Amino acid sequence: MGIRVKILLGFFILAFMLFISGAISIFELTKLSKAVKMMINDSYRSIDYSKQMLDAIERQERLILFQLGNEQAENKVCFDNIAGEFKMNLDSARANLTFKDEVVLIDSIAINYTLFEISARNYLEGGHKQLSDYLNEVYPLMLVTSDQIKKLMVLNQRELYESAAFHESSAQRAIMPGLIVILTSLLFTFVFTYLIHHYFVSPIISLTKGINDYVKYRKPFKVTLETKDELWSLKESIFNLIDASKQE
Repeated sequence: MGIRVKILLGFFILAFMLFISGAISIFELTKLSKAVKMMINDSYRSIDYSKQMLDAIERQERLILFQLGNEQAENKVCFDNIAGEFKMNLDSARANLTFKDEVVLIDSIAINYTLFEISARNYLEGGHKQLSDYLNEVYPLMLVTSDQIKKLMVLNQRELYESAAFHESSAQRAIMPGLIVILTSLLFTFVFTYLIHHYFVSPIISLTKGINDYVKYRKPFKVTLETKDELWSLKESIFNLIDASKQE
């Protein structure tokens, strides 16, 4: 194998290894970034849906209490409108599932809210409403529903924090293949440098010294090379040139 081919092959291998390391790191980090970004966005949306549901059920509670001292038909209309908002956010949360535990909580919220809504409507539509009736029949169902909504919010907040921690640790794992290839490339660079020195630089130094010794001190031109390449051909040409000069 010629010197030019050896050098070009060495640099090609080095460049290829560095390219592979960069490509792997970029691919892993890009894939990880997209996955974590999607997870974080879904968690934020679920938290917002939970806040909207919690706000809706609190407004319904205020309407019920307001109805005690000021019975108006429009309160029932407002209650129905808020119920529509609640169910819309509940459906959005169901369509935005990120973690498996969310399914159980959302189903529980749906069931408990249905019970609360039925009890609240009966209370609003019934006559002679008493605060004790509200506290015994409606308020416990509202508390259970609110508690389930808060659990859903806490779940997404916790998962959001864990996603950030996972992103940090995964980012470190993602760059490991690149670091390994870079370290391997550095090792290859040292080996390649040694081979260049051993098979290219050292033979040239030996040839130069052999020529100088022959010219200055008339020492026999004796240079040993390990490989048969362009430098070996150069050595043979120098040897032939010296023989030709002796014959003259």
